[in-house]
Amino acid sequence: MTQHEIRAVDAADTDSIVDVAVDSTLFAAEDGDFVRHMVAHYLDAGAADGQRMRVLELDGRIRGVVYYQPKVAAPGVWDLTMIAVPRDAHGNGHGTALMRHVEAELAAEGERLLVVETSATDQFVATRGFYRRLGYAEVARVPDYWSDGDDLVLFRKDLRT
Repeated sequence: MTQHEIRAVDAADTDSIVDVAVDSTLFAAEDGDFVRHMVAHYLDAGAADGQRMRVLELDGRIRGVVYYQPKVAAPGVWDLTMIAVPRDAHGNGHGTALMRHVEAELAAEGERLLVVETSATDQFVATRGFYRRLGYAEVARVPDYWSDGDDLVLFRKDLRT
């Protein structure tokens, strides 16, 4: 892989982040405005509240995005709110690089846990495998959380080990 840069998000990245999120299949095309709102919220208030959004840039193009935030009332616990890499870059190490960046950053700050919520549907089999390969342990399932028949799957990783 050519050298990449992981950096903080700025307003000029918004359209590229929407494109990456939709192309990743994490969001449908009609969810583009939701992603745009998520980026705007982060830029307007989220960063001031401790939330973080980073992009992976390769050869001048955004090839991944990650959004993570501290859990309220759980000191040292962070939530991975979103990670997305375009389909044509799946398997190229971009998602792993973003996750390792998040883990290293939070561990260096003395944070305890990173938790990830995902879906139990067949569409997310590869996603769940990705987290397992990175050392995340499945610790809970909540039946019918996202919708009837779509369970929430909760993963965690201890950042102190």
